[in-house]
Amino acid sequence: MNFKIKHNNARGYTLVEVLAASVILLMGISAVLCLSSGTISQEEATRKVARGFCIQENAAQLYYLGLSPDEILKILPIGVSEMEVNISDPKAIKINDIFMEVATVNVQLKSGTNNLRNALASTDFLNARKDRTLTPINVYRPIIR
Repeated sequence: MNFKIKHNNARGYTLVEVLAASVILLMGISAVLCLSSGTISQEEATRKVARGFCIQENAAQLYYLGLSPDEILKILPIGVSEMEVNISDPKAIKINDIFMEVATVNVQLKSGTNNLRNALASTDFLNARKDRTLTPINVYRPIIR
């Protein structure tokens, strides 16, 4: 019997190559996770600002229609932890022989706590976040009483 030894030329990956590929793959996955958490935080902040502008415009419209500031604050769905709405005391003015009163509607967005954002964001980012005050709206309405 004649036995021949076959030489197998198939080569596998070494442990170093597998570790290097794993490190590169993990870096890519961590970059995607960081980007997605940043996107979620930005979307949350944008949603809060849009809601603040909507509440501010609705408060201004209700004031223009003749409601008092106390009635407006009772009607609007304002989250106490999310935002604070202030309507200044009306001041009487005269414009072109028409007596009007003007009031200012201010909305201040509070920096709330979100467990996902707090878990993913660094402490420097959280300390830099402050309450945001939207641009005030002056509302003029004629005095009819």
